[in-house]
Amino acid sequence: MTLRVPKHSRFMLILLALLALVSGPAYAQEELASEDGTPALTPAQVLDAAPADHWLPIPVSDLMILTLPDDEEGNERRAVIQLIPAAMSGAHVRNVRKLAAAHWWDGTKIYRVAKDFVTQFGGQPDNKALPETLETVPESDYFNAALGAKRDTDMAALDAAVQYSNEYQGTSIRPLMKMIYESYGSTVGFGGGWPIGTQNDKSFPLTCRGSLSPAHYDPPDAGTGAEISIITGEAARSLDMTFGMVGRVIDGLEHVTNLPLGTAEGGFYADKSQHIPITSIRLASELPVAEQPRYEYLASYSPVMLQYLEAHGGWGNICTVPVPIRKVAE
Repeated sequence: MTLRVPKHSRFMLILLALLALVSGPAYAQEELASEDGTPALTPAQVLDAAPADHWLPIPVSDLMILTLPDDEEGNERRAVIQLIPAAMSGAHVRNVRKLAAAHWWDGTKIYRVAKDFVTQFGGQPDNKALPETLETVPESDYFNAALGAKRDTDMAALDAAVQYSNEYQGTSIRPLMKMIYESYGSTVGFGGGWPIGTQNDKSFPLTCRGSLSPAHYDPPDAGTGAEISIITGEAARSLDMTFGMVGRVIDGLEHVTNLPLGTAEGGFYADKSQHIPITSIRLASELPVAEQPRYEYLASYSPVMLQYLEAHGGWGNICTVPVPIRKVAE
């Protein structure tokens, strides 16, 4: 017989677990702020003090590795991409996984680098034939109810933990919405390590810096996921709800941002000779186990996330400070 736990009881179990986690000395008032004259912690110090249980593993099955040719000095150029988890994914992400498994991007090009906006790559200049198994992506795929539900659960747990810490431990942790502003008209929060917005009762992953957004043409065309823009500036938040979002670069973003800028309109390279070849894009799960990268993210329900934002100055929109992600020592 399967035991079914009512929704309100599940929430209480989460809350009780959180209260146990935040009861440690990492949340003592003298370690949080400088109101009493003690030095404020740096962002790195805040993360170093986070309980180990607040760091959660990113499954290797959600990682891809983009490799470019070595730079002029012979240094390796590799970016690690985290995809939205399969259980919360739509057709765009499923197509991206298929394209990576087929090694379809190998030899394609980066053909657009627009300053503080996007680095774009894929099949556009090569007109490369697509795998026949790709799905047609509807515009409804821009939204993600599963991520929205995860955000609501994590934010409720975070709010409860902060309230408990402030009331019973004498701390001064500010809630998220008293720390940030949101200038794009969305209700925002964190869920499963992702910044997520809701507007008109529809939830969607936010296109913050480092996000991967599939290119498309005229609606209702939503793109296949074969042509992708890596968001390199905050102005791309204007893409929310009009383009998809499949994942984000979590390591090595500099390798796709520190590239020659395109000089044609929109940041495209004026000549094909300027295109930058992609050596490969691989699912990390294809690599030998010993070579598979390991990363962790800070739990969205952890008050440490709010302390981390505070240590950066405590203001900005939700994309101003990325969700903390760290590489696990090999």
